[in-house]
Order: sequence, then structure tokens, then C-alpha cells
Amino acid sequence: MATNSRNEQTPPLWHRPGTKMTEEQYHELERLSPDRKYEYIDGIAYMMSGGSVAHDRIAYNARFALDMHFRSRPCTVFGADVQVFLALKKNGKPHFVYPDATVSCDVADSRAENTLIQSPRVVVEVLSPGTETKDRGTKFKAYQSQETIQEIVLISQFAQYVEVWQRNEEDPNNPKAWHYRHYGPGDIVHLVSLDLQIEVAAFYRGLVFDDEEE
Repeated sequence: MATNSRNEQTPPLWHRPGTKMTEEQYHELERLSPDRKYEYIDGIAYMMSGGSVAHDRIAYNARFALDMHFRSRPCTVFGADVQVFLALKKNGKPHFVYPDATVSCDVADSRAENTLIQSPRVVVEVLSPGTETKDRGTKFKAYQSQETIQEIVLISQFAQYVEVWQRNEEDPNNPKAWHYRHYGPGDIVHLVSLDLQIEVAAFYRGLVFDDEEE
């Protein structure tokens, strides 16, 4: 069906890949494009695209495993539709992101009318070919700059491989002082800040890889 081009909302002229914008311009972009989601990192807006079957399934499994742990506990698990605010950097720029899964233990974040998580404790990202550079680069550094985040979890969607970075409590403000651990098939992932253990296989439940078919 044809549409009336005069009624279509077009992105602002200042929104081009890699173009810097102010926080106000970012929120205006969100307002003009309500059917799209953008992350705002280091003054640049990144439009989020659809994912693969593996990405969707792993993200769901991660949220499910975390949520089951907190059925009778004070923390809450959120999915990729909930925006997370990361504190201002030294240059004065905030960050607005959409992790695949977020755990917050702050009651304020769990209020029904809330639309912005401000005290994330653990964030989970399922790596994709188109976003892995950002997830390991600018977005990762933004996570490290958020003082409430205690652990960052990166999950591969092509093999059973999970990476965890844990903030060093003895030197919490040093971005180089994070403890790193990685897990493979048969291992159990330990999230210290949540006192939680999850089997690596649990993240990949419901998926069949090519080598398994063979």
C-alpha cells in the first residue's frame, strides 16, 4: 500500500552514522522514531536491529535463569526493551543502552511506572557479528564507568562460551582492575555479586549447532 510521503517522519539531518549529537538531540530522535530503539554511547546514537534465532534464544535463557534465582529475592531482571542509564563520564556525556538482560537490586528500578533503570548490578550481552566490536569497546567501557555495575557478562551465540568481568572491590574505580573469567561446555558460570551459579548449557537450551547435527 502506498503511503503519503509528506506525513512520514524522517530522521533529523544531524542523525547520520557516526555523527555526534547532544543528549537533547538523542531524546528528540527517540521521540521522532517511536518504532525504533537507539543506544546513545559517547555522544553517538546506534540504531538497534533484529537478531538471529540464537541471539533471541540465548537472551531469553539468560533472563529466565536469572529470574528463577530471584523468585524470592529482592532483585529484578529486565530484558532488552528496558532502557538503562549509565552515569555521566568525565566529559559530561551520559549513556543510554539496552542490554540483553539487566539485574537491578534497587527497589526504585522495579516500580511499575519506571521506564529507565538507573542502578544496574549485572548486565548481559549476547554477542552478534554486527555489534561485537561495540559491545567489547565503547559500550563495555561505558559499563565499567557505571559504579553500580558489579559484573559484565558476554555470551557467544556461535559456541558455548561465556565471559564474565567482575569489578575488583579493593580497587572499584580502576577500569583495569576487573577480574576476568571464561567458561566453556560443561562449566558452571559463577556470578559472585548475585551469589548465583548457572550451567553454561542453560544459556544454550533449545539450540542445535551444526556440529551437534553432524
